[in-house]
Order: sequence, then C-alpha cells, then structure tokens
Amino acid sequence: MNIKKIAWIWILVVSSIGLFGVEPANAKNAETEAAKTTPSNDVAQSSQVTIAQVSDLVTPIYGSWKLRHSVGGIVHESILKMNGYSGTMRTRFFNILSKKTEAVDQTMYLKPHPDGLLIWGYNPVYAGTRTKHPIYLPDNFFFSIPPDRPAVFINCDDGNQCSAVDVEPIR
Repeated sequence: MNIKKIAWIWILVVSSIGLFGVEPANAKNAETEAAKTTPSNDVAQSSQVTIAQVSDLVTPIYGSWKLRHSVGGIVHESILKMNGYSGTMRTRFFNILSKKTEAVDQTMYLKPHPDGLLIWGYNPVYAGTRTKHPIYLPDNFFFSIPPDRPAVFINCDDGNQCSAVDVEPIR
C-alpha cells in the first residue's frame, strides 16, 4: 500500500475520535504504566515482548457508525461496528455485473498510525455467509483529526481506489 493511501486512511480514522462519538477503552497509559516483564537472558524472547507492547499502543475503540462513500460513482453504504481492536462491517452497493444491490460483510481490524487510525478490511463475503464475494475488494479506512486542519475520513480499497467518507455515529 503506498504512503498516499495510508495517509488518507489515517486522516479518516483520527477525525472520528472526538467528532464522531468514538469511545476509548480503559487502556493502560504507556507513559504511566510500564510493562512488567521478568528478566530473561534470551534476547529473542525479550524482543518479541517489546514488539508486542509497541504494536498495542493504539487505544481500542467501541461503537457503531454509518459510513457512506463511492467507488467509480457507485455509492457504498456501510454499518461499521468496532469492539476494541476488531469489528465487522456490512456494506450495501449496486453490483454493475449482476445489476442488483448486494451486501457484503467484512472483518475489520484497528491498526495504529502516527497521524490517526487505520481500520483495515479483510475477507469480504456475501452478507450472512462465508462465501467470498467475487469482485468486492476489502475496504481500508483512515481517520484523522489534526489540531489545525479539518478532519479527514478516507476509504481506499485494495484496488487503490480512494474516496472521501461521510461518517455518522449510531447512538
């Protein structure tokens, strides 16, 4: 994935934190609560522990949002439900090949980024099944709320098609 795509997705994720009802979990503060490990002479084991601690520094999010974006003029309407570091998303869209409105489900994973949050989609399947959708590419979202610029919400699918995203919290 190129840096431009990552940047756009990141901007999307960060902007949802304060403006769109993202609720942080009671996660440990990395500055005040140091990881407790037992001393070890095994350097490989010590390195693995450090890597795991660094990768979990993103605050988990909980909540549901309505997302709306378009790909090639086709509007995609989604419900994203996050439960900590993972979640699900159901998306409805018009399939130009079948000439029908279809729905897909994806597993979503929260990833840290210095400029915001990334939410990566995996395994798009026909809604309510385990059958892989033949043409739907996974969605990747970037949310960012910078201090001196407008919030950014972007979707870039695995085919490098990117678009702005409208985000609405579901209460």
